[in-house]
Amino acid sequence: MIRSLLHVGMTVPDLEVGRAFYELFGLESRPSGTHLVFRCPGRDQDQLRLMPGSKKRLAYTSLGTNQEGMDVLLKKLEQASVPLQKAPFDVPLDGIWFQDPHGDWLNVQVAEPIPPATDKLPPEINAHGRYRRVGRACDPSSMHKKARPIRLGHLIKFSPDVLRSVDFYTNVLGMKISDQSFDILAFLRGSGGGDHHMVAFAKSSHTGLHHVSFEVADLDEIEIGAQTLLRAGYKDGFGLGRHIGGSNYFHYIRDPWGSLVEYFWDIDVIGEDDSDWVPLNCPPEEVTAVWAATPPPHDFVLNFEEPD
Repeated sequence: MIRSLLHVGMTVPDLEVGRAFYELFGLESRPSGTHLVFRCPGRDQDQLRLMPGSKKRLAYTSLGTNQEGMDVLLKKLEQASVPLQKAPFDVPLDGIWFQDPHGDWLNVQVAEPIPPATDKLPPEINAHGRYRRVGRACDPSSMHKKARPIRLGHLIKFSPDVLRSVDFYTNVLGMKISDQSFDILAFLRGSGGGDHHMVAFAKSSHTGLHHVSFEVADLDEIEIGAQTLLRAGYKDGFGLGRHIGGSNYFHYIRDPWGSLVEYFWDIDVIGEDDSDWVPLNCPPEEVTAVWAATPPPHDFVLNFEEPD
C-alpha cells in the first residue's frame, strides 16, 4: 500500500541551529507557524519539518499511497487492532495518523510526491564501452558548484525489535524487504517498486532517527556538500563510499544533535515486478560498503536520541 515517502518531522531544541545546518546542507527553509519547513531547491514539496521541543526527536514520518492503497490500509489497520488517532502535532496534514508497534507516529496520505525539479540533467558519464559524452564535463566554473538536494530519498530509524518492525511495515503497510542483516538491519521499499529502500530499521535499545538521506545530481555534489559542511565545523559521519545495500554512493554528516544526514547518488531501483530481485540476508558488514574512504566509525550505529 505505501508507495512513497513524503516528508519527515522532528522536534529540536533550537530551530535556528537547525536552520543554519540544513540551509548549508542545501535545503531552502520557510516558516510554518512556529515551525520551520524545508524543501529541495525548485521543488514545491515539504521534505523536512522542524518543530520546537525540549530535545531532538524523530516526531513522525509522512507516507503516501493511492486511494486503493488507503482502502486496503484501513482494513489492515483494523485487522491488526491499530487505532486511528487525532493528529499528535499541530501540522497542516491530511490523511490518517497512527502509531507503529514501538510508538513512532505515522501519517499516511493519498498523495503522490511532486516530481523533482530536473530541468538540467548532469553530464553523461564516460565508461568503457559507453563513451556517450563528447566534449568537456568540467571547466573552472565547476569549482563553484554547490550541492542541490533533489529529493528526500529515505530514512533509517532505530528499532528495539527490527523483526517486529519489519512484520508491521510489510504485513500491515504493504512494504517489501529489499535486503536484510538478520535481526540487526532491514531495508524496505514501497509496494509499487522504486528505490532500494524508502525506510530501513537498525537495531538499538530504543527508537530514534539514524539518518535522513537526500539525492543529489552526481558524485561531485556529494563531496562538495560534505566538504562545505565539514569546513563549517560540522562533524564527519562516514564516507565517501559506496554501499552494498542499495549500491548508492554516500557521505554522511552529523547534524547538530548527533543524528546523520546523507547525500546519496546512484541507488538501485527495483521494479514493481520484482520477481528477479533476491534479497540479501547477511551480516551488517556485508551490506555496509563496497569501499569507503575510512572504515565506519564506532559511533556510526549509535542512537544519539534520548529515550522518552
